[in-house]
Amino acid sequence: MPSFTRVVSLPKSAINTEQNMELRTTDEYEQLAVEWQHQMIAILKAKLSKFDVDDEVAQEIVGEFAFDFAMLHDQQEVTVNGQSYNPRIGFDDFEGNLISSEEPSNLHEYAFGSTSEAYSD
Repeated sequence: MPSFTRVVSLPKSAINTEQNMELRTTDEYEQLAVEWQHQMIAILKAKLSKFDVDDEVAQEIVGEFAFDFAMLHDQQEVTVNGQSYNPRIGFDDFEGNLISSEEPSNLHEYAFGSTSEAYSD
């Protein structure tokens, strides 16, 4: 898949920082989104363990939650004041760039595999 980047300059008021940030759409987005999902799974796993939820039950809860949350991101919309929006995760690279994607996301395809991986450690 060829690499592409689109840079859009956003006004300060849109991002509420002291400097302009640039929006980049790039093929590194999926790798970042999958890592974000891994971190979310690890947090949920730790919380369920903290409350002594059986590992087998916890793994089912984490897998189902990760899948449903990913589906919200991948294929759903949220509506606020009558306006619909497609949820997107963005990543700030601490260099003035906000990384996103114009391509459809497929995080739901990773959810159960990422959960199994987290519980195999």
